[in-house]
Amino acid sequence: MNILFIGSSGVLSLTPFYKLLSSADLIVAVAVYKPIQFQDKIIALENESLALAATKAKIPVTDLSLALPELIEQISELSIDVIIMSCYSRRLPDVIIKLANKGCYNMHPSLLPRYRGPEPIFWQMKYADKTGVSWHKVIHELDAGDIALQKEVFLDDGLSYSEISLFLAETGADLMLKLLSGIASDSQTFMPQNTDNASYYNYPESSDFVIDNRYSAQQIYNFMRATRAFSRPYLFQFDNYRFTLDAALDYDNNRCLETVEMQGNRLYIPCNEGVLIATYTDKIPI
Repeated sequence: MNILFIGSSGVLSLTPFYKLLSSADLIVAVAVYKPIQFQDKIIALENESLALAATKAKIPVTDLSLALPELIEQISELSIDVIIMSCYSRRLPDVIIKLANKGCYNMHPSLLPRYRGPEPIFWQMKYADKTGVSWHKVIHELDAGDIALQKEVFLDDGLSYSEISLFLAETGADLMLKLLSGIASDSQTFMPQNTDNASYYNYPESSDFVIDNRYSAQQIYNFMRATRAFSRPYLFQFDNYRFTLDAALDYDNNRCLETVEMQGNRLYIPCNEGVLIATYTDKIPI
């Protein structure tokens, strides 16, 4: 099948792209929003550029920021069977979705219908919920199309954002090949999303990095480890002080404290279950 691959940068786009590149299906073009060009050549300011990877593989790159009539003309000439999307945070125009003869499908790094939105990994880690990957039909409403395939991914403690992303990307890439096989044979089944169970979360704000020790030490530890890539301070208030936490070092479920303990730049925080051990950079009376 002829495939248009839409994405951005990072492993959530690149991992399925490379998996697809080595499959029997043909990537006729890659589409990204405003690829960086210099003297008519695709360049990259980061190490994980989908546009640059496509250029190296001699695959044409389409700019999704083009005026819609021009974009329609370019994509129509490709005779696309399927559009595959992964880690593309913008809404795709309905007219573009309909250009694929066999449909448009998106990989979303959560177990839909929960955690719709642009940063599902953050919110799954914040609430210590199940993590996973879903492939769904793309419709006008973001992340709301019928589900084709999904799989839960079990994570070890203390993983970074990039490590979690890679696990999800690898699982999603394997599911993608199964999806394309089902589409090619007209055997793929779909399940409507249960809107009663749906949740949507936007990009996190500063208040979302406030540490609440009513959660377990393990949950807070995994959240801080996973979200350190955001480079935001973690604020924690105890009694009459506000602490700025830097990094989660460990947790101890067998330890019980009545109050916060300080040892050098380390803070031992009593939680609903266990004790969180973290470094801190500031302590302010309030």
